[in-house]
Formats: sequence, structure tokens, C-alpha cells
Amino acid sequence: MRFIAAQDIDRDNAETLLADAHGILLPGGADIAHVAGQIEAARFGWLTAVPVVGLSLGMQSMATAIARLVLKSDEIGMKEAQPDARVASFEPIHVGEDGVLLHRSGLRPINLVPGSRIAAMLGAQASILCNHRYRLNPALEAPLATLGVTVSAHDENGSIADAIEADKHPFFAGMQGHPELSSRDGAPHPLLIAFLNAAARRS
Repeated sequence: MRFIAAQDIDRDNAETLLADAHGILLPGGADIAHVAGQIEAARFGWLTAVPVVGLSLGMQSMATAIARLVLKSDEIGMKEAQPDARVASFEPIHVGEDGVLLHRSGLRPINLVPGSRIAAMLGAQASILCNHRYRLNPALEAPLATLGVTVSAHDENGSIADAIEADKHPFFAGMQGHPELSSRDGAPHPLLIAFLNAAARRS
């Protein structure tokens, strides 16, 4: 296992830094300084078929990387990290007629898409620990799908993407919540088991 600071990754050096990677894990967190490097790491993993898993912010970075590829523009960014981006890949969650900003936290139920990889991994475990205020821009779901990246779980209201995956990639999946926080000694989260198995197959 090797740790690489996301701030050290850019498009010019991603191949050098990640060429020997069997898998790429993009963690969560509140430091938006990590976003640019995570997006480039996700882009590299997508283009080179290296397994990638994203946890919360990491999932947001994955979706943003694919949105930039499909729309052929780097002017697509998370509202939190790039408030002036031409297209917001992730936008604040507003609820109610007065548009109150929602902070989604705690254990939340999710609706899995039948037949998806995520559904096969989780089985009856249809909940995720959350801590976020931004959601995937719903207008990007269709463009992402043109490259084979689909939403495989939504929140109980169907308005927040809780998981994404790609069916034509060895492993490219992430969750908006924090599956790592549901892991226990001897019982890692199914998403992480699937990622590690994919990385092992590449080794």
C-alpha cells in the first residue's frame, strides 16, 4: 500500500505516480485542496482500466472526472471546490420551498438499482453513513451514462445519487456516503472487499 498526497497529482505526472498501481482508493474528507488531484487520479484510472473506488468526496471526484471526459471540458467542477465552474458537477442540496441547504448526516436508507454491481455487493445492506451537503447534478446522469457510468443507488426520495458504477471497467465504483465507517475488524464493507479483489486480480 502506498499513500500519495492528492495535492501532488496533476495531469502531467499522474502516469508517473500511478503507473504501478493495482488499484486507486480516493478517500473522503472536507479538504477541497484534494479535489484537483483526485480528479486526475480518477481520470487516469478510468483511461488505463486501473480499479478505482471513491468514498464520499472520492466518489464526487470520480463523477467529475467522467463528466469532464464526456463533455470534453475542464470547466466542469464541484460547486464547493470551483464555485465559478461553467457546469456544476456537484451542487448544494436544497430542500423545501425556501431552499434551505441540507446537511445530510447519519445512517440513511438507500434505494439500490436492481441488477447493478452495487446491489449485488450490498444485498440487503441498503443503508449508508452520510456526512455531506452536496449532490451529483441530476442533469449529468444521462451524459455520464453515455460512457457507461451509471447511478446505482439513490436516496429514499430519488433525488440524491448515493452510488455510481461502470459496467465496462474492471472496477470503477463509489458511494456518496462513507462505507469505510461501516467496516469492522474482520468484516470490511462489501464495496471495499470488491475493490480489493479487483486490485488483486490486476496484481
